[in-house]
Amino acid sequence: MTQSQRRVSIIDVATAAGVSPTTVSHVLSGNRPVSEQTDRRVRAAIATLGYVPSHAAQSLRSGSMRTVGVLVPDITNYFFAQLITGVEDAASEAGFSTIVGNSRFDTARELRHLNTMAQRGVDALVYVAGAPPPRRVLRELSRRIPIALADEEIESLVTSVVVADHRKGGSLLGSHLAALGHTTALVISGPPSLASCRERLDGFKDTFTGTAIVVEADYLEGGGAAAIESHPPDGNQPYTAVCALNDLMAMGALAGLRDLGYSVPEEVSVVGFDDIAAAAVIDPPLTTVHQPAYEVGKTAATQLLNDIKRGQRRGSSRHVLDVTLVVRHSTAPPRSK
Repeated sequence: MTQSQRRVSIIDVATAAGVSPTTVSHVLSGNRPVSEQTDRRVRAAIATLGYVPSHAAQSLRSGSMRTVGVLVPDITNYFFAQLITGVEDAASEAGFSTIVGNSRFDTARELRHLNTMAQRGVDALVYVAGAPPPRRVLRELSRRIPIALADEEIESLVTSVVVADHRKGGSLLGSHLAALGHTTALVISGPPSLASCRERLDGFKDTFTGTAIVVEADYLEGGGAAAIESHPPDGNQPYTAVCALNDLMAMGALAGLRDLGYSVPEEVSVVGFDDIAAAAVIDPPLTTVHQPAYEVGKTAATQLLNDIKRGQRRGSSRHVLDVTLVVRHSTAPPRSK
């Protein structure tokens, strides 16, 4: 049987590159330093021979599945889809696969996903809270594998954290509406158990000089529509602006205002938070805060992979990524009465 007829082995790569099979293994795993020249020779041999490593064999030898788990609350939300893409790109560049779990804001589903990932032996976990987090389970899991909290911080849990500057984002929305002349705003807040929600609300209150009427919703589109239905602009607490603390609730608020016959922004201004893809194409295009979802995911995964390389089971780094205000056509000065 010729080499072209059989599966190319790590020994074939080592022979072609003029190194030992162990060196080839180090290049593939990235867990031992090799010289840049050696790395280039090995990778050239891999490309020339078309070598495909056996991940099953690698896992048996190393005790590693070379897999990163990522758990998000809503896989259909563009923000979380972008975050997952960032995780996948960082993992792929390091030779790792990705397992994705979707909790749907449900604690029981979240626990099932965490248990499944633990049983499958993931090497690390990027975790995004969408419900009151199971601190005890996460704390126990963090003793076994590196965990990075993405988008949400959890008090008393020692892990790496990668978040956007939620408080700054809230303050940008508050100052924008105040600068337009709004003096009363309905603030549609998310679950108070989420740190990001509390920080966005605090930031808004830092800079909005008028009255903020705060109602809690569920971070979903239906929650935004329900908030408008229960608190119409000309009800017992009139207002001229709506600040929804994520874009899905803002889209629900737009639909709710439309159903009640209000025009945006002529009668009521609306702002959101996240800058999901739909924010730019809905009618009217939504003024919102852009947070870098892809970068949050990629930074979190990169931090975890660095922890794995260093043999650390529990990182404690904290990365805060910047946010920006994106002004579109859903905001305007309040109409004079």
